[in-house]
Amino acid sequence: MKILAIDLGKFNCVSCLLDTESNATEFDTFKTYRREFKEILHCTQPHLVVMETCSITGWVHDLCVDQDYPVLVADPSQEAWRWKNVKRKTDKDDALKLAKLAALEQINPVYVPAPETRQYRHLVKYRKVVVGRINRVQNAIRALFDQQGVKMPSGQRAWTVQGIDELSQHRRVLAECDENTLWRGELDLELTMLDQLWEHLATIERKLEILAKQEARIQLLQTIPGVGRKTAEVIVTCLDDPKRFENSRQVSAYAGLIPPTTSIWANQSPGQDY
Repeated sequence: MKILAIDLGKFNCVSCLLDTESNATEFDTFKTYRREFKEILHCTQPHLVVMETCSITGWVHDLCVDQDYPVLVADPSQEAWRWKNVKRKTDKDDALKLAKLAALEQINPVYVPAPETRQYRHLVKYRKVVVGRINRVQNAIRALFDQQGVKMPSGQRAWTVQGIDELSQHRRVLAECDENTLWRGELDLELTMLDQLWEHLATIERKLEILAKQEARIQLLQTIPGVGRKTAEVIVTCLDDPKRFENSRQVSAYAGLIPPTTSIWANQSPGQDY
């Protein structure tokens, strides 16, 4: 059996081709390009491709699957993967250890959702990112008024239509501000940015609303009292395939509601995913 273990990197990757019958190994270093992955897969023709989770695992996994190669994605946090009392740790060492652990069947596999599910999940997470950016801009605007000793509407009233109108009375185009009114130019820039972020958030919400109407699982969850679209989106995109969990305790541990070490799946990883 030939196992191709790949230590993934942002710019360069190191592969280790392990022949489990002869225990022979062959290493290669290549650029993190799609054509390079296709070439090394074509040249090695492995029976199994192994890699660990990182930022590029998703598309590399999909590429290998499209080329009809079985893929195993490893959880690097498992006990067998941890390096203890090791002075040397290189990319080749990582690739070799990954190959040997796969040969010994000592790797806890990580669940990799389908590409469309990962895209959906990322958009749900991106909404939270945009909300965080909005909060930071709002805090920056409050700081500007505090520094100048100028009163502004309190609480959420500051971000209503009336509140924004009150704030806008203090804004000026930065190019037209003198040395004593530069903060008004900063306010103008911040308010412009805030308006753009609100538009981005509205665009995201419109798309998520369309996707939610097309997803039967989200519609089903919304029939539960107290569960709205946003909650249902998080549940569906994070859990994805519920059949990968054996019972409700595994779901609770995956969601962080109970410590994994106290759950019945402490030595398993059906809930670990990319």
